[in-house]
Amino acid sequence: MSSVIVLSDSDEPASPVIDKCNRNGSEINEEHRYNDTSDFDFPEVPFCREILANSASQSEEDLPNLNVDNGYKHPGSSHTMSDSHDSEDNRVEKTSRKATASKKDKMTLKEERLKRQQARVREKALKAIEKKKSKDIKPGECLKFMEVNLDRNIDAFALRTEIESVLRSADIKINVTTELIPNSITWRRNIEKNYVGEDNEVQASKSIQAEEYVIVIWSNHEAVKRVAEGTFCASVLHNKSLIPNYNMTLVIFGMEEYFAYRKRQKTDQSSKNKGSRCNSKGNQHFETFPIISRQQLEMCLTEVQIVAKCSSRLIENAQDLGLMVYQYTKSISEIPYKLQKRESQENKFDWYVMGDNKNTVRVDKDGNGLKRLWQQQLCQFNLSSLETSEAICAVYPSPVQLIKAYRNCTLDEGMNLLKDIPIRRAVGPLTAVRKIGPELSKKIYVMFTSQNGDTLLGTEI
Repeated sequence: MSSVIVLSDSDEPASPVIDKCNRNGSEINEEHRYNDTSDFDFPEVPFCREILANSASQSEEDLPNLNVDNGYKHPGSSHTMSDSHDSEDNRVEKTSRKATASKKDKMTLKEERLKRQQARVREKALKAIEKKKSKDIKPGECLKFMEVNLDRNIDAFALRTEIESVLRSADIKINVTTELIPNSITWRRNIEKNYVGEDNEVQASKSIQAEEYVIVIWSNHEAVKRVAEGTFCASVLHNKSLIPNYNMTLVIFGMEEYFAYRKRQKTDQSSKNKGSRCNSKGNQHFETFPIISRQQLEMCLTEVQIVAKCSSRLIENAQDLGLMVYQYTKSISEIPYKLQKRESQENKFDWYVMGDNKNTVRVDKDGNGLKRLWQQQLCQFNLSSLETSEAICAVYPSPVQLIKAYRNCTLDEGMNLLKDIPIRRAVGPLTAVRKIGPELSKKIYVMFTSQNGDTLLGTEI
């Protein structure tokens, strides 16, 4: 309710309510004068205070509406209380939604964090598996997974003891079994496959893989008998049919001793003490052997190599046989490593062998080493040396300069461009000086000017 300020010279009352009260008061006073003769004397009561109180209460009831509506009354003012309750419900609902959304966000973040941790653990486990796999196939480590199967009949030759001692010294596991081919040696590999389980833990599964390689040992008596009967190649083919996919190596033991005996027998035919030499205790068993020549044995070995694809070895003592079995075991164990290395090289370079030797030249990003690389390239020519490449580099410091010189020359001039360049082997006036010569000059010209990659450097142009 706005207050009204009344100036002192104005005739209007300060407030209409007060004016009304004053008028009511004057009327009461006048009525009181007229009733002076009444028997009862009542006190004067200022009724204007009740009016003021009523007006004040009305103004207080109107104030909230004025504050809310800014002095204007809307048609829907009767729904103000219900709207306020709805707004409070909306606020509560929004608050509950925000709380639920925040809980969901926290749970989502927690799940994502857990997934990232599991992914890191799994990636770490996979790297460990790959590292262990690459370590297990490296030379030296791969021998631990190899097993050598020796046939029981090898002991009849008194060779198994020596083979076992050589293999045990290299920590190679040995199995004495009964093989399909008598007197044979085979191999098998223990394969350990590692994988990551559902709980991101490394788990392993083991299996045994048979290697398709076999060594068949024949005694000198068996070899001589089959050569004499003409069944040498047929016997090898029969053994191959038992294990068709295997690579076979035939080892014949003690053939040099047999040929030495036959040689002595021929030279001592006219000697009186023939029996004392040939019938010695060490050579008595050769008397019952058929007689064959070295050429016959070599022909049979060549036949089985071509027809049956079976390689052969002649072994004279047990130590050499044990060393041979160890060498085969070591080579077979390194097959996965060599295959992986060859595959990596073929994937990187399909036209050039990987240069991992000690004679490579390193060139950095600033170009340091290019001159040495140019010298190294010139040294690859036949009849060239370090002094020759240094002499050429002194005149043509880079291949581009040499090619530019060739472009400005005719055919004969290009072929003889480098032949007169002097080569000094030492410093001083007494040192001999020689020239590069026409042959090397021609080869270098063909190398840098030929448009056919199959052209030979020594051909005539």
